[in-house]
Amino acid sequence: MTIEFIDNRNRFFEDVKALGRKNSATLGFMPEGGFEDYARNKCIIIVHDGKTLAGYLMFRVVSRFSRISIVHLCVSEEYRGKGVSTAMLNALKSKYEKVYRGISLSCRTDFDYASSVWRNFGFVPREKVRSRSFEVNYLNRWWYDFNQPDLFSVALTSKVKALLDMNIIVKLREAENADYVSPQEDPRGLLADWLIDEAELCFAPEAYNEIDRDENLQRAEKTRALLSSFTQLKVDVEKQKKVVKELEQIISGKSDNDISDRKQIASCIVSQTPYFITYDEGLVNKRDIVEKQYSLQIYNPQEFIMQIDQLLHGEEYLPNQLIGIASDSVSKPSPQELSMCVNRFWMQKDGEDKQTFSALVSELINKSEGKLYVLKRHGDAIAFYGITEKDDSTDIELLRICDKDICNALFFQIISEIMKRILKGEKKRIVFREKYITDNQKDILDKFGFVLQNNIYIKYVYNIIVAKEEVSNIIHQSYPSISVENNDRLLLAVERKLFPLKIKGLNIPTYIVPIMPYWAGQLFDLAIAGEDLFGANPEKLWSFENVYYRHTKPITEKYPARILWYVSGKDVRYSHAKSIVASSYLTEVMTGKPKDLFHVNRRYGIYEWKDIYKLCGSDINTDIRALKFCHTEVFEYPISFAKIQEIFIANGRKRNTFASPVEINDTIYFQLYQLGRWKEQK
Repeated sequence: MTIEFIDNRNRFFEDVKALGRKNSATLGFMPEGGFEDYARNKCIIIVHDGKTLAGYLMFRVVSRFSRISIVHLCVSEEYRGKGVSTAMLNALKSKYEKVYRGISLSCRTDFDYASSVWRNFGFVPREKVRSRSFEVNYLNRWWYDFNQPDLFSVALTSKVKALLDMNIIVKLREAENADYVSPQEDPRGLLADWLIDEAELCFAPEAYNEIDRDENLQRAEKTRALLSSFTQLKVDVEKQKKVVKELEQIISGKSDNDISDRKQIASCIVSQTPYFITYDEGLVNKRDIVEKQYSLQIYNPQEFIMQIDQLLHGEEYLPNQLIGIASDSVSKPSPQELSMCVNRFWMQKDGEDKQTFSALVSELINKSEGKLYVLKRHGDAIAFYGITEKDDSTDIELLRICDKDICNALFFQIISEIMKRILKGEKKRIVFREKYITDNQKDILDKFGFVLQNNIYIKYVYNIIVAKEEVSNIIHQSYPSISVENNDRLLLAVERKLFPLKIKGLNIPTYIVPIMPYWAGQLFDLAIAGEDLFGANPEKLWSFENVYYRHTKPITEKYPARILWYVSGKDVRYSHAKSIVASSYLTEVMTGKPKDLFHVNRRYGIYEWKDIYKLCGSDINTDIRALKFCHTEVFEYPISFAKIQEIFIANGRKRNTFASPVEINDTIYFQLYQLGRWKEQK
């Protein structure tokens, strides 16, 4: 028997689809184009004897949560009990066990044969949940652990949250007993067992009004029963009314359905639910307008399912939520302003003593090394934080945000801004002492590399370069209970956790990527932006993670990787033209049609559709590439074109004009990086 990872050109691919369709009752519905999408990403494993397909395993790589998720495992009847499942699981494990944390899947508890396969291989059932099927069924969430260090642990329960339009719920009800459903309007993929791990699907309270209008009482009762498979949104009714009124300018009409549409969209907006799923063509056609005005994206079910992995990345960073926010130092506040801050940001509901909080604020004011900041929007204070600057650390003594709508986004950006300031100095750590934080904020701290020690979150700052043989000493200092094997991909994850630490000797792809001066200014380089007539958009520059679009040729970048950004062009207005100006980590590469990529990555907020349209030469059917990157360090000392050529030649490389991305080795990367950071090679 032969085991292969296949794409959609493999001779057994049609057999895979046929086997999946034959067993769809147990595997779950797969939307049109689903098999093709997994095959293009080489996420299908097959076993065959040269003539006959014995079985297939279809999976997803969920990089954000460092796990593999099994979507289908199916073995032909005549090959069951012959080790086919074990062979495919071993192939999956062998390829990814040194890279990710483990394998997850969801499987019905009454599927005895499948359950025995998981248990015999070493999976354990961590949780039992209700499936989204019409009948009452339960799923076990199975987990196979690769025993990676706790350093890389993340919550398994993080999900994409989306609101289902009532027309989706109705179609799900009708599809239960339908002999035929158009593949273009078949929502049953939303009920797939594997999707329970990835998405929290919700309905708006307005759904009950729509059900009440159904004069067929039996049908209405069936729809009401279906709602139990999903989560009801909690909605501030008064805020909803306000947004409904605003939406009348976008979604017109006075029918009951029109009013319900506006109420559902408004429910999505005020509850901060980022995605709305619908088949309503009128709403889909208006999505560009809605998305531009609100932090909301509209998809049909097929789009949502196919792009679920990309959507998992965009939850924290919502730049359009941060428009109009200004920061003021209040190191010398008036008594009235001080009293206002204490009253507004005192955590009374969490049992905080007001006098204790007031004393903390006063102490920060009176300390020479203490600073207080108020963030305001339209004159109203929405965030309040205080820091103490010590010899070897910056201590965040308090960080309070009263605007629930932007709480996560603003927390993310405040920590990012503090980090940027710290990295330019000689501080060895950032100490986060604020006690009143949410689980989402704890996850954000983890993203930035903070660790919990003695009930305090600490970020260790290593502004150095080390050989990979020396990393264990540093890890032991920051994470005393962690032991990391000498695995390059894991060590790169360590490097990102301990940012700006850099580790020499990793066999990790590294690229010099050309970027036009305008986009360098918009994405990360304030110096360039300041030289542009219009400058950069300040709320968009408040970014930790970003996306850069380019043509697909002539190189296919691999990730994770390091990037050096080369500002191209000959425009004398830009002092940094023809220079390397920054370093980043490449976290994802997406190739696809312009509209699809733009829609998925729109929340990063830099590019407008006109920019993408220009990039693809007005041909929306041509493929382009989106590079997602993070942890950008803008260099204090940009590296000139002449110096880059000198380093290339010294390392046996030919001169290069960097018209397109160029892959470089570890040695060249560090020579350039050191020049950019410190103006000399250490």
